[in-house]
Amino acid sequence: MRNQQGLTLVEVIIAMGLVFMAFLALSGLATVSLKGAATAKHLTTATVLAQEKLEDVKLTGYNPDIVSRVEVDEPYESLPDFPLYKRVLTIDPNNPTIGLQTVTVMVSWADDRHAVSLSTILAE
Repeated sequence: MRNQQGLTLVEVIIAMGLVFMAFLALSGLATVSLKGAATAKHLTTATVLAQEKLEDVKLTGYNPDIVSRVEVDEPYESLPDFPLYKRVLTIDPNNPTIGLQTVTVMVSWADDRHAVSLSTILAE
């Protein structure tokens, strides 16, 4: 019988290969996690920007002078502290019925590849 005091070269290479594959799998998970966090940040920021604009319009209230559809664009780089976002406010009078106005705010980012849209209805 031989005395085995250490690992053979083959055993070391196999162990290193297993460790490498484990690190490779973990690095893939880290990449997915970072992309998910970035997406969540953009989604949250866009939602907050849309909500702020909706609240401004709700404070102003129903505007009887609006008789046709109004669209107000705030293009990329026009929102202070948020140059990566674009915001569009749309007020659609007499929708869904006379005496009501549908207000929609859409915030886009990544050259309009992603967007969040929030709506509310104002009454006379």
